[in-house]
Amino acid sequence: MSALESAAGTPPDQPQAWWRRHASWLGPLITLFGFLSYFLYFYQYPATRDFPIVNLPLVLLGLGLSALGCWSLLKNRARLLRKLLGGLGLLFSFGLTGLLIFYVFYYSYQLPESTAAPAVKTPAPDFTLTDANGEPVTLSSLRGKKVIIDFYRGNW
Repeated sequence: MSALESAAGTPPDQPQAWWRRHASWLGPLITLFGFLSYFLYFYQYPATRDFPIVNLPLVLLGLGLSALGCWSLLKNRARLLRKLLGGLGLLFSFGLTGLLIFYVFYYSYQLPESTAAPAVKTPAPDFTLTDANGEPVTLSSLRGKKVIIDFYRGNW
């Protein structure tokens, strides 16, 4: 028995890092956290909704750890059940990563056709809103004046 075997308790050809031993379950867990946190928290803010600067690295890290864990299980003499669970964890991580990428970069940009919207360079339909003093103001009463209409989509 060599000094390395007695100190670590495992042969020297097996990985010693803790993250390699636990990558098969840690990867899918990180991927799940990155996926769910996008919809539960980061989706609220436009900066992280439009490009998932926090979630994309998390799900890619989880996918990488899942692949490393699956490779490590297949390379070493692990039991069949552990190999199957590692493969399922890799498929799970791959699926969630694909769903997040599909949703953020494709599906969220698919807007429905706006058939009721006025065409470009046509007069706006007449409407009435209240001003800062609570008085009603119609758009037709402002005809001939320069008017800026700003419809702000706020999050309040």
